[in-house]
Order: sequence, then structure tokens, then C-alpha cells
Amino acid sequence: MEDPFKKYAGECVAMIDDKVVASGRTRIEVYKKAKSSHPTRIITLMYVPTKKETLTFL
Repeated sequence: MEDPFKKYAGECVAMIDDKVVASGRTRIEVYKKAKSSHPTRIITLMYVPTKKETLTFL
């Protein structure tokens, strides 16, 4: 099974109900994008690490 977040490596993403609704370089940019298109929903923000960052962590 392929990693569904692979295309977002190194970026911040905003999620609503397990779906990515916005992505970008900064949390603020991503939050603003997500909030403008989904103003009443609860948004979860997260950073998707690159493969190198993940290996460094392990």
C-alpha cells in the first residue's frame, strides 16, 4: 500500500474528516486556505515529514 501523504512530504496540511483540504509551506497559509473554504468545520493541521526527516528521527 502506498503512503497517501507522500505527495505532501515537507508540507503542512489541513484535514477535515480524514481528507486533506489544503496544503502549503506554512501552518498559517494552510489554515487560512482551509478556513476560507470550510468556515464552520473543525480543522486539523499537521506537518508531513520528508523521508529524510523520518529516517533522522528513527
